[in-house]
Amino acid sequence: MGVLAPLGRLLFSAIFITSGLNHFFQLEALTGVAQASGVPEPRMAVLASGVALVAGGLSVLLGVFARLGAAAIAIFLLAAAFMVHRFWLVPDPVQAQNQLIHFMKNLSMAGGALFIVYFGSGPFSLRRKKAEGLGSGRLGVPLRP
Repeated sequence: MGVLAPLGRLLFSAIFITSGLNHFFQLEALTGVAQASGVPEPRMAVLASGVALVAGGLSVLLGVFARLGAAAIAIFLLAAAFMVHRFWLVPDPVQAQNQLIHFMKNLSMAGGALFIVYFGSGPFSLRRKKAEGLGSGRLGVPLRP
């Protein structure tokens, strides 16, 4: 059963690593989207969020500072949901539905990221605690920083 944690980290982090890289490959297009959404300093926001997504995704995947990486991902997802996917402002019902789907997807993934913030990366992480038995979470699972 221990293999579920690294598999879950892989499946969870893949979208953030690829999306973060896309922030650099599609910088101009995403800057335009951010600007149209009213994001302050849109180019800098796209670059910073790209770094946060790639670094956060890699940290979750490898289990190194996974809580910090997951927190960065959660912050990005919540900011994007409320700043970019404002379905309540879209007059066209089809486009509003599309934005609602993106908004809810971001909230859902932010919830998953917050689980990692709370529980840590789980077994098979690259980072090891100095004193393994120092703290333990619910169900006797050791906490990972």
